Amino acid sequence: MGSDSKINLMHTVLSLETGGLERMVAESALAIDKKLFKVDICCFDRLGDFADKLESNGVGVTLLPRNQYQYDYLFPIKLKKLLIENKTHIIHMHTGTFFLGTQASILARTPARIYTEHGRKLVEPKKHLLMDRASAIFVDKIVAVSKELEDFLVSVVKIPHKKTMTIINGIDTNKYTFRAKPLALLKEFGIAENAKVVGTVGRLAEVKDQVSLIEAFSIVNHKFPDSILMLVGDGPMRSALQELVMAKGLDDNVIFAGNRMDVHELLNLLDVFLLTSLSEGTSVALLEAMASGIPSVITDVGGNPSVVTNGINGLLVKPKDVARIADSIFYILNNEAASILIGQNAANTVKADYSIEIMLKNYTELYRGLIKYQFEELIA
Repeated sequence: MGSDSKINLMHTVLSLETGGLERMVAESALAIDKKLFKVDICCFDRLGDFADKLESNGVGVTLLPRNQYQYDYLFPIKLKKLLIENKTHIIHMHTGTFFLGTQASILARTPARIYTEHGRKLVEPKKHLLMDRASAIFVDKIVAVSKELEDFLVSVVKIPHKKTMTIINGIDTNKYTFRAKPLALLKEFGIAENAKVVGTVGRLAEVKDQVSLIEAFSIVNHKFPDSILMLVGDGPMRSALQELVMAKGLDDNVIFAGNRMDVHELLNLLDVFLLTSLSEGTSVALLEAMASGIPSVITDVGGNPSVVTNGINGLLVKPKDVARIADSIFYILNNEAASILIGQNAANTVKADYSIEIMLKNYTELYRGLIKYQFEELIA
């Protein structure tokens, strides 16, 4: 297949920062078959740490700023021009870009339109539901990253079931794998080699409920006074969480690592991975931690129970149940044999069912199927 016969695919995202959605899009763009696809990414708000790596590996990245405070009437016209310039065959929109991306793709007459929903807000404004329903009329397929999320789209958002499907997130199981604790990172953060380290990776936001996580760690820290809590990521709750840490006298035991590009190595610092979200699709951070052989304590919400079988490859807890979260952390820290077995089972689960190869196979079949009858020469 020559360069002129490649399928031109454009992802639209709000940014390429180091969150799970962004990491999934970036790693998918890098791993997809370049003999079949030419990949570009358009960011609506800002670029982020993944942009340079993508561009250095031949993925086109464009920042097309929008008005973030009110509806930007001119934005769909600007995006339309970019879609036409790139001769885009498929626009693949991701959470936050659905409404504007759909309008632009209609104006540009983009042949195929896909939207992937990665997760929903705790409270769904009626305005957003109406925008999603209107956009759904004009797209070919709406993908949810968990069956539970697909059910939500059909039952609550009222998307026609014939337009929805589930493709589970997948991660690079060669990059995310078990390693000994990296000595350089222990030194960087001033962590003793024998210290118990628990932590999470994700946006510091209300829906992730790091408040309950810190409350639970406060209990754990009384029994393990040298233990460390590491929060990797950033977001609107950072200041409030830092104030909570100070109020509990945990300043010396909690590390706010911020956004990092070395998450695959940071995960290997952890003895327990924590995910206390109030809502989830299929968490990329959870899959990465499991692939790294880390036992996890996670809330029984969204797609989490589809990935984790309680007591086998992780521990499930109810949202906001601080005492239960703390007890589950104690169980892992106090039972080395159980910790090792849960971690091994977790890694095996991800390798078998949640690899990036499986995810890309499913998306590739979707892409090719949508343009099959429009551009037969592209998929010959």
